[in-house]
Amino acid sequence: MKRTLVILFLCIVHYGSFGQNKYMDSELDPNRLNMNFRVYDPNTALFMGQLSDLVYEDSLLIDNYMQILRKRYPDWKISYKFLNNKKSDAQALLFCTKNFMIIAFRGTEPNIVADWITDASFWNYENNPSFGNALSGMPAGHGGFRRSLINLIQEEDLFSEIDLLSQKMHPELKRSQFPIYTTGHSLGAALSQLFMECLRFEGYNFKGAYHFAPPLAVSCSLREQMKFNFGSIVYDIVNYKDYVPRAGRNGVAHFGQFLRICDDGEIHFEKEAYVKFSIAEYTKALKYHKLTNHLAAIRRDDNKLQEIKSRSSDFSCMGDEIIEKDPCKIEN
Repeated sequence: MKRTLVILFLCIVHYGSFGQNKYMDSELDPNRLNMNFRVYDPNTALFMGQLSDLVYEDSLLIDNYMQILRKRYPDWKISYKFLNNKKSDAQALLFCTKNFMIIAFRGTEPNIVADWITDASFWNYENNPSFGNALSGMPAGHGGFRRSLINLIQEEDLFSEIDLLSQKMHPELKRSQFPIYTTGHSLGAALSQLFMECLRFEGYNFKGAYHFAPPLAVSCSLREQMKFNFGSIVYDIVNYKDYVPRAGRNGVAHFGQFLRICDDGEIHFEKEAYVKFSIAEYTKALKYHKLTNHLAAIRRDDNKLQEIKSRSSDFSCMGDEIIEKDPCKIEN
């Protein structure tokens, strides 16, 4: 059974992240970003979602689009750096303005074998002394996701690129002063979960994250610590019964504020839990996982913060379909 579910997981990420190339310029207006991540904000979610979408594209398209944004929003002095690790095919887009930086990690691409291997590597790893200082802050967790992030840090000099870009924007600011946010869809959300503790450990000013269809990435043993450090500024947005955010439960967990998009498109704050699947619902897995469907729900007028709060309770979306309330106490 477990082998069947792993194959399903790979099929979902294989197709669920493909062809998302429609960007709305207005949603990447830096004026829309609310830098206070202690409050959920739909405009900020859309901004982060569009960057999570953009990082799927090749470097030429990203460069073309950045030129468009620079012309449209000249006062923000937009700059960027695109990192591509060919060994693991891990990619990251460093999007920087005069006031903040967002690091968007790319999710799984459909034609890259390395991505499939990364997603399927469910075993847990933790640090050892041989890793050195640059990796000392990485949480224990999903082995494949950790390996991809390690390659970005070591082989693409991720920290150095962050420093160069932030100093270009604000040479007078220290590392601990310039605000940095992270985001990603699917595999990209997993890398974001692991990287924020690395940022904090290295003395950066990490301010929050939005995750779309985030896989389980961080060890259950660190869940409470991660919640304490980041739980109030991280948002995990899951589309109804998307399988990817619950796949590979090998002692790994989420730790952010949990938002579920219900089957009717309404968004609810919920306590995270696992829910019943019917055979027919597995056929909808691709639809649930696609980032474009997350963004469509977030745009809805009835999914503003007050509306979400007014209808939310512990399990207001899923009700009696809950099968386990503690993600760290259930096996696949």
